[in-house]
Amino acid sequence: MFLGQYKYTTDSKGRLTIPVRFRAALASGAFVTQGFDRNLMVYTADSFDKLAKKAAALSSTDPGARAVKRVLFGRATEVSLDSSGRVLLPDFLRDYAGIDGDAFIVGAGEYFEIWRAESWATTEESVVDSEANAKRFAEYDLSTG
Repeated sequence: MFLGQYKYTTDSKGRLTIPVRFRAALASGAFVTQGFDRNLMVYTADSFDKLAKKAAALSSTDPGARAVKRVLFGRATEVSLDSSGRVLLPDFLRDYAGIDGDAFIVGAGEYFEIWRAESWATTEESVVDSEANAKRFAEYDLSTG
């Protein structure tokens, strides 16, 4: 499970250090794809495989399903950790998310997100809004009792 948030800087080649706590989960490889909020989503190989199987079951005759497949597969890349615990983010994904320099890695349970620092600062404002969070938790019934 991916938890917490971490600030790192991409280097001139587009490599980003992955938190030590996340590295073991990525030992078998990982997939980076475009997120829904001008961010990136990173899945373990196993999680991405499950997602890919669900997408493969969608009908290619459905225009919405085709669009989902284009986003999921056409905007994704397989990555692996180098000896320094970094992944290389391809230009097209860095451009999409606006990542050039500082970036935040944010845990999201079964995957983690990579955000441009300025974009994460804006998003984080809503994440720490206690009133909005109370409504979110009630709406999605995330009670533990």
